[in-house]
Amino acid sequence: MTDRRIEELEKDNDRMEIALRKIENWCRAYPLEVFPEPDLKKAAKILKENGMTLDSISASSMRHVLKGITKLVQEGLRKG
Repeated sequence: MTDRRIEELEKDNDRMEIALRKIENWCRAYPLEVFPEPDLKKAAKILKENGMTLDSISASSMRHVLKGITKLVQEGLRKG
């Protein structure tokens, strides 16, 4: 293996590690001490009474999270 190839692999590894650390940090962003688990049955009832569903809000939140994770993964996998 050439020195240049080793440098390329080290850069790839560093970039991917940075992306994984960002994802790991994001995973700790909403601690239970600050954001306790809600009463989901109560929330679902209140939302339903106002023409919304907990499922639609949950799906929207998950799409937001997955878009952020996708961006970080793409940064980690990007060459150069």
